[in-house]
Amino acid sequence: MPRDLFGRRTADETPLTASPDAKTPGFGSFAEQMQASRGNTAKDDLHPYVSTLGLADLDSCVALENATFPEHERCSEEKFVYRLTKCPELCLGLFSTSDAHGPASAEPTFSPARPPDSFNPSKRGVLIGHVIATQSSETQVTDESMELPPDWQTGISSIETRGHRDGGRTIAIHSVAVLPAYQNRGLGKTIVRSHTQRMETSGIGDRIALLAHDPLVSFYEKAGFENKGKSDVKFGGGGWNDMIYEFSEHAPGMQLATY
Repeated sequence: MPRDLFGRRTADETPLTASPDAKTPGFGSFAEQMQASRGNTAKDDLHPYVSTLGLADLDSCVALENATFPEHERCSEEKFVYRLTKCPELCLGLFSTSDAHGPASAEPTFSPARPPDSFNPSKRGVLIGHVIATQSSETQVTDESMELPPDWQTGISSIETRGHRDGGRTIAIHSVAVLPAYQNRGLGKTIVRSHTQRMETSGIGDRIALLAHDPLVSFYEKAGFENKGKSDVKFGGGGWNDMIYEFSEHAPGMQLATY
């Protein structure tokens, strides 16, 4: 579940840099927008970039989730396998390139990290944030949409309502996480904006839905989400708010609120 993403707007707000993976779709234009919006007022040692996640990132995602959430709110490894297999195109990672002496080398996601390209084998693309999502036929996140279909590896019934639903017009976010050491640096804002833009321009859905506890409602409202009130979801003990971002209510390329 989304957690601890408060992002103070300061002079050292972290910009995105060009991804070492030249195959990352649609990245450059977003990076340029981020650079323009902050005016290049400061330099940061992270040089973060975004890239679609896959099964090769499984161990990093699990390590990030475990470092960020209390146990009762974590996505299980089995659910990560399911989501990164069924709909990796909906899952986005925020990475920082680091070697064994770099700023990310002490993080739990450094060990499972892989080299970002073949030209720098001594460096690793370290996962410092992620957004994990599926498609849903409902207009908000439900307990069923977060469940794991028991027969997903052998074929899902056409009447199955649990988990990812191909063709569903709601992008249901199940996890937004940033490593604790990198929170309050604007990285939560960066990855949420990037994911929102990618989903909107892809045409794959009509909206994004997620759950947030009260302290994070204003964060997502500033990112363009509308608070629809208390959710019926019981996962993690309940107490969530339904947050919805309707693509029809936002013009393509629309600048989000400064925060």
